[in-house]
Amino acid sequence: MNSSVDLTTISAEPPPPGLSSNFIDPPSLLEKVIAATVIIQGITLIFILLRIYENTSSRQLHAEDYLSYLSYLAFIAYTTITCINASHGVARHAWDVPMPTAIEGAHRRSYGFICYTVCGGFAKATVFMQFKRIFTSPKINDAVCWAITASLVVNALAYTAFLFLYIFTCRPREKIWDPSVPGRCMDSNHLNIAMGGLNSLSDVEAFLVPVWAVWKMQIEVRKKVSIMAVFAVGAVAVAIGCLGLYYRVLILRRADETWFLAQTAIICMAELGIVIIVGCCPYIPRILRKHRPLRPPQFIFGQNEEKRRSDQSGLGKLSLRWDWSATWTSGEEGALTWWPEEYARGEELTTSVAVVNEVEV
Repeated sequence: MNSSVDLTTISAEPPPPGLSSNFIDPPSLLEKVIAATVIIQGITLIFILLRIYENTSSRQLHAEDYLSYLSYLAFIAYTTITCINASHGVARHAWDVPMPTAIEGAHRRSYGFICYTVCGGFAKATVFMQFKRIFTSPKINDAVCWAITASLVVNALAYTAFLFLYIFTCRPREKIWDPSVPGRCMDSNHLNIAMGGLNSLSDVEAFLVPVWAVWKMQIEVRKKVSIMAVFAVGAVAVAIGCLGLYYRVLILRRADETWFLAQTAIICMAELGIVIIVGCCPYIPRILRKHRPLRPPQFIFGQNEEKRRSDQSGLGKLSLRWDWSATWTSGEEGALTWWPEEYARGEELTTSVAVVNEVEV
């Protein structure tokens, strides 16, 4: 590029017929980007704080908890880069963005893609690791267990591959944001579309796996529906992921890249936020259970009551059972982490009512 040319007078893209570049007070998506960031970050933070509260009160931290917090840190980094870019004039129509501003924005955006991939990878790993803890047991390797394990491994490999692709999109890396640097680059637009496809596919997977696992449980349909409601937010993630893929395709097919990138960034924030929220949702029933009174216990005769009544006088042994139910086989201490504590004792539950305690009377 000729160094004698004043780049501040050249726009990132030529204006459409009938329009001229406006570098002074052009239309901008800055306010929408900031508003979306505040709303999405605020909602996501509420769920992260609930997760922190549950981890603190239970004094338990699992691997998926660490991954969830790491994904949120990467989410903060991504939204920060997006807001900085928007505030520095990149959230405008491409013909209203001076070339130096576009180069600086592309530089920051290259790190934003890295943060996006790290956040998405950790968030999806959190979701599938929680599914594995909730729905599987070391003693039972059924189809649900294999499906969750395969999903976890495939997503980990895919996001790792995309992370390296975003880091090494160009050789040298400076060419990502400065087209005047000699070198070679991959097609970043097709890379973004592939990433959008991965997100949409994994969102569908993260929604269907728990639905399938819950539906296989031997409980009433009404109770299945109530349990699946915990994971219903996954349907929102699927819708947002498909919308993000649509906007990635728009960038490829239409001009005005900076304008569509700003819109896509808002959708990407929603994508990441909703996946983090999906990972936190299984903690909500546990928190609600701690802060609402239990129903009065039911006193039910134990299994051998008839025999005891024939052998001895008195009421015999009574089982104190609370009104929480599920049919599940758990072979691991704490496997069903979001179920009531009585489900996490490593016992085989073969009835629709879990025994909490037994008392002699």
